[in-house]
Amino acid sequence: MKLHLPAMVCFRVTRYCNARCGFCLAPPDGAHPPAHVLMQRLDWLAGQGVRTIHFCGGEPTIHPALPELLAHVRAQGGGSRLTTNGIALPDRLLPALGAARTRVKLSLHGDRAHHDAVVGRAAFDLATRHLRSLLMAGIPTGIQTTVVSGGEWVLDWMADFCLAEGVPQWCVLPFIPRGSGYRTQGEYGLTPAQRAQAHERVRRLRHTLRGRLDVRWLDFSAQPLPVVEADGRVLLERASESLDTLLYTIPGYTVPPKRIPDSSIQR
Repeated sequence: MKLHLPAMVCFRVTRYCNARCGFCLAPPDGAHPPAHVLMQRLDWLAGQGVRTIHFCGGEPTIHPALPELLAHVRAQGGGSRLTTNGIALPDRLLPALGAARTRVKLSLHGDRAHHDAVVGRAAFDLATRHLRSLLMAGIPTGIQTTVVSGGEWVLDWMADFCLAEGVPQWCVLPFIPRGSGYRTQGEYGLTPAQRAQAHERVRRLRHTLRGRLDVRWLDFSAQPLPVVEADGRVLLERASESLDTLLYTIPGYTVPPKRIPDSSIQR
């Protein structure tokens, strides 16, 4: 079966995670495929004409096969991207990112107190340390920030942080009520006025910082996002799970998800 997939898709390596972000779009559900299954899925995507794999999760850096997956995509002539919370940066991963010429996006949501509060654990120091390691290694690395109700002030703080650290690109994501966000929308949900104000502030920062920092506004509720889930389904994800479109289930071994408790958090 030939699907009409875009040139780049998000590829969920795992639904395990070492954080518990209150706005997570894909919270831990226990789906954690073995390496050979993920390789088969990458081959299937290459056969569908997908040229760039955007590795995500869960938290992809805690899957031990991620370096081999990056190399596999590169060997097929494809490109790769990685979105990570930056809590873990295994020794094998840094050279693998360089060899695969992977572009990295690291999630950072404000200063230490705010970031650790919304991520659900002490994570700021690890994320910033690993951000600096990536930049020093010459890995193209940007930052993404989710803005939530009451946290609009982080926009100016993050812009200053990116400039101070030499980060070339900064993406801002407004909170959307899917995944963990469905449960926390009463606390984190943006009103239409708050969303419009945040969008306008990002627009002004983009204009002011042009030539020094590439500032982008990414609203995942504005258009569907093609995703290969950790359980093997190919979806178009929208603002809520009830609106998602199932396109296909990749043949082969499927990974049944299982709900896992917060106490099993991966460090």
